[in-house]
Amino acid sequence: MLRFRINYEKCIQGIALLAAHKPGITQYYIGKVFFFADEEHLLDWGRPISGDQYVAMEHGPMPSVIYDLLKEDAGLPDEVNDEVDRWVKVVSEGNRREVFVRGGVQDWPALSEAERECLLKSLREYGSKSFSELRRLTHEERAYRDAWDSGPRSAPMDYEKLVPDSFEDRPAFVAELRERAAFELA
Repeated sequence: MLRFRINYEKCIQGIALLAAHKPGITQYYIGKVFFFADEEHLLDWGRPISGDQYVAMEHGPMPSVIYDLLKEDAGLPDEVNDEVDRWVKVVSEGNRREVFVRGGVQDWPALSEAERECLLKSLREYGSKSFSELRRLTHEERAYRDAWDSGPRSAPMDYEKLVPDSFEDRPAFVAELRERAAFELA
């Protein structure tokens, strides 16, 4: 399974960027926007933005660490929780978590221009879709279907399966992705 190293700074600042452009965005929309942005960035630049491990949940792909960053007691290190609190405010109402950027944040130093563009493009394209429409779209993704059909709930999704069969020189591109991921994880 193709995996990348998680980049907490990019995840946290990406969450803040989304919350700055859509105050009150929920964890569900953050997860789906990141999924499509990571997919696009992977295909364009050979690496996802977040490096997060996506899992196939009942309502579609969810980035596991990003999801945990928005929880109160996810067991993350204190310095990670402190960094989240520095960038965003999370308001919980039952299972729903709305996210707001902390005042005055205008710069996202961990995110490249291309990463910001992918996140904002994904937000524009998917951030206003209905829950059911997003669920339908993400359930059509091969990486999701294969993970979901593998049996266990919350099965990890394979980044390699985000690369379409029609992708130009797919075998060489996938080999490059594997090499990049192995180097990052070493």
